[in-house]
Amino acid sequence: MADQRAYLHTLVRGTVAKHFPGKQNCAAREIAEFWAGRELEDHEVDYGGFSRKMKGSREFTLNDVVALMSITGSRRIITVLQQMQDQMQTPLEPREALAAAAAKEAGEAVAAAIGTHNHATVAKEAGDAEQAFRRIREQAEAELGAKGQG
Repeated sequence: MADQRAYLHTLVRGTVAKHFPGKQNCAAREIAEFWAGRELEDHEVDYGGFSRKMKGSREFTLNDVVALMSITGSRRIITVLQQMQDQMQTPLEPREALAAAAAKEAGEAVAAAIGTHNHATVAKEAGDAEQAFRRIREQAEAELGAKGQG
C-alpha cells in the first residue's frame, strides 16, 4: 500500500508540475478557488499546506485530486486509480472454509468409492475432492509468495 501511495503522490505532483510549471502557488490558489467558488485573497489560500503536500510531508486529499482533474481536464490520476483497482487480487477465502469444503468433498469421494459401482460418479467425486485440496494448496502458496517466503 505504501508503494501505491507514493505512486499516487508522484502522479498528483506530476499533474501539478505539468499544468502549473514552476508555479506551485498558482496551483494552490486554483484548487482553493475551485472549492470556494470565488476569487480568494492571498491570506485565504494555504500556500504552506500545499507546499507540504508537494514535498510529501502531507498527503493530497481527494478534494485536491477532484479539483486538479476539473481544472486541468486530465483524467490520468483517476485512470491510474482504476488500473490499480483492477489489478488488486480478490480476497482469499478463509482457510477454515477451504478445509471444510475439502473434508466434505473427500467424504463424498470415499463414500462413492466404497458405495457405488458407477465409475463416472467415483471419478467425479474424486475430482471434486482433488480440486478442493488444490485450492488449499494454491492459497497457501499465494500467501507464501505475498509474504516473500516463496
